[in-house]
Amino acid sequence: MKKFLNFLFSMQMMGVLIILFAFSIGIATFIENDFGTPAARALVYDAWWFELMLLLLAINLVVNIFRYDLYRKEKWSIFLFHAAFIIIFIGSGVTRYMGYEGNMHIREGQSSNQITSMSSYIDVKAQANGKVSELSQKLSISSVKKTHFNDDLNIDNKNVEISLRTFIPNAQSAIVQDINGIPILELVAIGSNGMEGMQNFSLEYAQQKNIAGMPIAFGSNAGTNAIIFDYSDSLRMKSPFEIMELSMMGGDPIVMEAKTWHVVMPKKIYDLKGSKIVIKNFYPSAKYQYIKGQDKNAPSVLVFDVKSGSEHKELLVQGNNNYVGTEAHTNINGVDVSATYGSKIIEIPFSLKLNKFILDRYPGSNSPSSFASEVTLFDPAQGLEKDYRIYMNNILKHEGFRFFQASYDNDEKGTVLSVNHDQWGMMITYFGYFLLMLGMAWSLINPFSRFNSLGKQSKTGKTLAVAALLLLGNLLPASAQNEILPIVPLQQSKEFGKLLVQDNGGRFEPINTLASEVIRKITKKNKFQGYTAEQVFLSMIANPQQWQTAAMIKVGDSDLASELGISGKYASFMNFLNAQGQYKLSQKVQEAYSKKPAHRSAYDKEIISVDERINITYMVFTGEFLKIFPDPTDDMHEWYNPTSQINLSGDDSLFVKKSVIMLGQALNNADFAGADNYIAGIKTYQNRFGQRVIPSPTKQKIEILYNNINIFKRLFPYYLLIGFFLVVFLVVQIIHPKFPVKWIMRSATFILAIGFMLHTSALAARWYISGHAPWSNGFESMTYVAWACLLSGFIFVKKSDFALAATSILAGLTLFVAHLSWMNPEVTNLVPVLKSYWLTIHVAIITASYGFLALAAILGMINLTLFNLQNTNNQSRIKGTVMDLSRISEMTMTIGLYFLTIGTFLGGIWANESWGRYWGWDPKETWALVSILVYSFVLHMRFIPGLKSVYAFNLASVWGYSSILMTYFGVNYYLAGMHSYAKGDPVPIPTWVYYSVAIILALSLAAYYQYKKYNAKNQEIET
Repeated sequence: MKKFLNFLFSMQMMGVLIILFAFSIGIATFIENDFGTPAARALVYDAWWFELMLLLLAINLVVNIFRYDLYRKEKWSIFLFHAAFIIIFIGSGVTRYMGYEGNMHIREGQSSNQITSMSSYIDVKAQANGKVSELSQKLSISSVKKTHFNDDLNIDNKNVEISLRTFIPNAQSAIVQDINGIPILELVAIGSNGMEGMQNFSLEYAQQKNIAGMPIAFGSNAGTNAIIFDYSDSLRMKSPFEIMELSMMGGDPIVMEAKTWHVVMPKKIYDLKGSKIVIKNFYPSAKYQYIKGQDKNAPSVLVFDVKSGSEHKELLVQGNNNYVGTEAHTNINGVDVSATYGSKIIEIPFSLKLNKFILDRYPGSNSPSSFASEVTLFDPAQGLEKDYRIYMNNILKHEGFRFFQASYDNDEKGTVLSVNHDQWGMMITYFGYFLLMLGMAWSLINPFSRFNSLGKQSKTGKTLAVAALLLLGNLLPASAQNEILPIVPLQQSKEFGKLLVQDNGGRFEPINTLASEVIRKITKKNKFQGYTAEQVFLSMIANPQQWQTAAMIKVGDSDLASELGISGKYASFMNFLNAQGQYKLSQKVQEAYSKKPAHRSAYDKEIISVDERINITYMVFTGEFLKIFPDPTDDMHEWYNPTSQINLSGDDSLFVKKSVIMLGQALNNADFAGADNYIAGIKTYQNRFGQRVIPSPTKQKIEILYNNINIFKRLFPYYLLIGFFLVVFLVVQIIHPKFPVKWIMRSATFILAIGFMLHTSALAARWYISGHAPWSNGFESMTYVAWACLLSGFIFVKKSDFALAATSILAGLTLFVAHLSWMNPEVTNLVPVLKSYWLTIHVAIITASYGFLALAAILGMINLTLFNLQNTNNQSRIKGTVMDLSRISEMTMTIGLYFLTIGTFLGGIWANESWGRYWGWDPKETWALVSILVYSFVLHMRFIPGLKSVYAFNLASVWGYSSILMTYFGVNYYLAGMHSYAKGDPVPIPTWVYYSVAIILALSLAAYYQYKKYNAKNQEIET
């Protein structure tokens, strides 16, 4: 028993539990994606074994705190954040078992003191002779796991047993043949007498309905005006008037006499004075039965067996998660039994009255900018009556309840507030978060911590240099190539680019920004034939016919290029039209879109991409992008293009309709002074009618400068080249120690420092332009991760030159990925929930961690490469270098893990302050936790026998980064959740992923062979 307990609470078992925990929740995200949230909760998150695993993990942590004497003074910083996990675990338990969530729906002018629970319950009530017996049980039902429910009630000396037999998700009623059933007839009535289209009906034997405006009976004693169906050895019909039988295959109609029985058949059409009826199906013996349906909004059906005395009955209960169920009744053994499944109504000790719901939109857009509920709180017990405004990230707190703005009614006259009651669980958890952050921060500066001991063991590196001008050469504009196309002068295009335009999201930006985005999408380049995006954009507007023949639309597929009859990779707008002016790709586009993304070929994807470029080109030619004219009568501040219908009169109306046309004519006639006047006139018009919404002149100038420099794209080649050559030179120095690398390193550091400052300035400029922190979408976060990578390199360059070299490569690759075609570099407005300072803190810290963890992965790859370069001559030098880089890798991994952990839990605070729960097992937050667990395991491998080797640590540091890639990319495109971009079918895994995995796998195996060859005794990480 002692051996078993020692193993149960050992570091080996801790490692096993961490990996099992990570594996379980990772698999749960895929279960949720394929089978829904209830399935993931039933199979994993709410399962008893999952809770047991967490309990064992917490107990194991407590035991190891004492085993490794973490309570000693010099280890207090480590003790704090390890103890914090235990406190967080306790807080989550309080939340799970004592807290609850719900929704409150209120219409304007009405009050409510009721919330509907987020959890679902089975409620059963039995009544007999004025007596009542009730039971209620929380129950989560999933289609992938059998749910057990069996209970009984005692009432009036009678026992009623109720048990769940089966569960039918999204149930729909269907007719099935049954030997003990009754005859059932299915009919289709075809539109007439006010009916629209076709309608389906069913008739049971001895039933009568009014169908298509006339009484139709099946085997019943109907009136003299009814059409009667009956069945003996065949199906017959009798009508009080003459009817016509028609065949669906055509042919002459057959007249059927009135008041006479006629044999009828399915799939025939019967014309009843203009009303047409088709016998769809006839079942001589059948019954109605619920089956699983495809309508995700349809209620589910729970089938219960109810027993009392010698009687047994079936009770069908309709209900669903997050909805109040419909009560179902049955009477058995003299007892009235009713049951419901779904949310429970919970009354709270005060009420809220909705005075007004307010929805603000971005100017000229349907996109919500913010929404708020103005309410009055009534609490009779406290004699309180107070007004509040609830909106996103601004909550109402009262008596342990917290109210959040969640949603609203379609007519914007009602609000939906999410309600959370978890005061103690939240306080305990937040206290745990505080200790966690304090302990991690303290451990970085604690002179007795492992982080600092690793720093002391690493060699002292080079001093950071400052200033260089080598980047300036690439900041100069490229030289133009000549082709005979009507092009507007640079001066007029620059002035035109300073005008403001409203994009589809309601954001106001210089035309310079719009032109850059449009030309980049059409040509896949920032310039076209050396001309600026503004020149090309304005030239296309001024001379649409000539520019329709310009080969500027990128076609990346050679087969498509051949079909279009073009040579090279660019086609003109006219290449896509046939002699009749019809769009050549119309059918191909429809076929491509009809396929699921995973089944689309490279050709299909190119068809879709080219079609988008053609549509954008067409919108430039027609002027639809030019929403440059404010409507002075529109309270929504929507701007219009010259072809829009605006309610203006006089000179203003004429100016809006003609100014762009006249500008084009002036440019074509080389009347540049006249063109300047028209541009100035549009600017004056914008300032006159749009002054309330246009950005400041300073912001406009900075945005244009940001667009023109395009610093992120200019930087990544320098980052990549410098990092690559540094790695080569540093490896050469290890093999040949006399190789001079000192001044090369200083020069490279000098250049990278300038690039880093420019990178920082560009991030700051984007922050100022957009009005929010520059990490709210994929492109922004990638540029920020690149910045964090380089920052980590500068931090650790004193420990090893390899740190800066590795992060330079990583920053370059990250910026390269940011500029791939599927990344969107546009500056956009924020959705309401992202307008929070918690976003800035949470995303900044968590994405910064990616940079530090990436550095650990790159250093790991360098070490695996060094293992492969070992020989008898350089063995000792490589061993020393590997150990030094491993120490740096562990240090940067520690910082990365701390940042990742703190950022993830700050995200929990953001979620809790935004919609009332700090953890909901959303795939993004779940995979962030998986990454935390993976790196926690890697950093604790030095305590686990068999995993202490330097090779194992570096191998884990490389492959561990796959969890970050899954968190950052995989969740967005392969899993559904609140953080996901892909809501429909999954996109295929890129081919380069398989090649990358194969290369790293080959590198890992070769390194293991070399490591074992030259390390008779395993080189271990110091503990």
